[in-house]
Amino acid sequence: MRIPVLVAALVAALAIPVARAADDVRVRASFLPRGTIYETSEVRLQITIDGSSIPEVSSPKLPAMTNLTVAGGPQTSRSSSYVFENGRINASNSLILTYFLTPKGTGQAEIPPFDVNVGGTSYRTQALQFQISAARNGPAPPGNRRPAGPFGGDDEDQGDEAADLSDVFLKAKLSSSTVWAGQAVVLDMMLYAAAPLNGFGWTDIPSLTGLWTEEIPVDPQREHTVVTMNNRQYDAFPVARKLLVPTSTGTLTIPPHSAQVQVRRATRDPFGSFFSLGRYANLLRKSNALKLEVKPLPEVGRPAAFSGAVGSYRMKVTADRTSVNAGDAVAVRAVIEGEGSLQAVGPPKLEAPPDVKVYEPKVVEETASGPQHLGARKSWEWVVVPLAPGTLRLASPEFAYFDPSPGAYRELRGDLPEIAVNRGAATPEIGIARSEVQAAAKDIAFVKMLRSPLATSSPPVQRTGWFVAAALAPLVLVPIGILLGRRRERYLSDHGFARARRAARAAAKRLDRASARAAESTAFHEEVARALVDYVADRANRSATGLTYDELEELLAARGVSADLRRRYRACLESCDFARYVPDSGRPQARTDLVAEARALIRALEETA
Repeated sequence: MRIPVLVAALVAALAIPVARAADDVRVRASFLPRGTIYETSEVRLQITIDGSSIPEVSSPKLPAMTNLTVAGGPQTSRSSSYVFENGRINASNSLILTYFLTPKGTGQAEIPPFDVNVGGTSYRTQALQFQISAARNGPAPPGNRRPAGPFGGDDEDQGDEAADLSDVFLKAKLSSSTVWAGQAVVLDMMLYAAAPLNGFGWTDIPSLTGLWTEEIPVDPQREHTVVTMNNRQYDAFPVARKLLVPTSTGTLTIPPHSAQVQVRRATRDPFGSFFSLGRYANLLRKSNALKLEVKPLPEVGRPAAFSGAVGSYRMKVTADRTSVNAGDAVAVRAVIEGEGSLQAVGPPKLEAPPDVKVYEPKVVEETASGPQHLGARKSWEWVVVPLAPGTLRLASPEFAYFDPSPGAYRELRGDLPEIAVNRGAATPEIGIARSEVQAAAKDIAFVKMLRSPLATSSPPVQRTGWFVAAALAPLVLVPIGILLGRRRERYLSDHGFARARRAARAAAKRLDRASARAAESTAFHEEVARALVDYVADRANRSATGLTYDELEELLAARGVSADLRRRYRACLESCDFARYVPDSGRPQARTDLVAEARALIRALEETA
């Protein structure tokens, strides 16, 4: 009989703290790291809820913060402990909600007070203030690395510098800091790391005002090098390369580019180090800002044939034949190649005699080449039709450019061979070729007697439908051409606009890949989830890394998406996440329905946005 009594007493003892749960809940807010916080540090806002028993907690709505943005969260962790004291079992529970914040820059940062709802009761946190310092962008000074003891404590809460993670940095470099207007220059973005890397992604790619840009592909693994700085070795990876052509003069600024880098955090546990069990850390890194001095091209000595080419070039001119019948075509080709940019350069000037017809040239552009990707090649091909027999002597085409090395204009002339023009079988008379009127025959033309009144057999040309349409076409086509040109220019200069316009197509491609992998449950649901998240990130010009359900819902709400559509979107994402962690939960028909729902959501969001 004693055993049931003891069990009842134990149950009663455990029930006492539960009854008092609402009275001993404590809520506090804090931030990490505790040491110096840099503009590239990952700031963690921790909301700690303590009590003997913690009721349901709603994710708080964070207020507008000073000099901080939310990068992810909340991440939830729980812990419990029990103490037997004075015949009672006292329970202690702790719930921690962690948000990841990104500093906007140096200076004062503040997290205002906000409410946390615990079991229907609101608890208000205290205000948090701290200073954000400028981060060092470069290798660590000699002897700056902290020695790790054999069983030293964890420095995770001391920040990146204390944890010896500062030896990961982005470096921007220009092939030249002073150029002429129109002179091409290469921008290289290099990632240097003295710690093992696990991931990399851009978080902010600013627009470059006053610069025409072209992306140059890079292969980080193939172009990887090892460099030594301050007696320490670094793995150097090219992560971006751009060809820049200044379109304005003066001092141009290339703002810092931001990226998130995931590295393996070093552990002071020798067993963890041996088995590669070090934890990962997400680091925010910014490249250094650069200044580009752009000098205007001199007005003195500018040739009439100059069309904006800046660099060092050579020209070759050829004709596809040296003998032709009158009325037949000759292809004249001019090839310009050298070092620089030829994107906006006009064709060389080709002069022809009056009895030769020259059509507009066909343009062929080729991509950049060479060790610094400054090599350019462009060709033009004219169709030349001689109308009269004889010897055709075409004037040498002229091409002018500005050479930055001596700071002077240069002119190129090509040599064309003489072309023999034969009369041919159906050659027009010389007089006709020169547009002179000649009588077709000298015989008497008999007059036919008039037997009916004269009438117009067909309306005048200017009154026909096709003539009116051709006359009005420029009024329609010119504005359309202007709009298309501006749209293309915006695609090239506005990265956020380009991402937003391509978001739906990119999401559709991901859903197509997901359908093709329907047999692989995990891969299928990952593709569907990435299609939904990447679509919203592209439309908002945000990095998809670290976006939470709440942040995605806020981005959709900011774009005017209805609450019902937001609930459908979140439910679809949650279904994907559930199926990823419980692979056997998804039936084939359910996967087909999931793709159909995702496509319907993308279409509905496109119509709303």
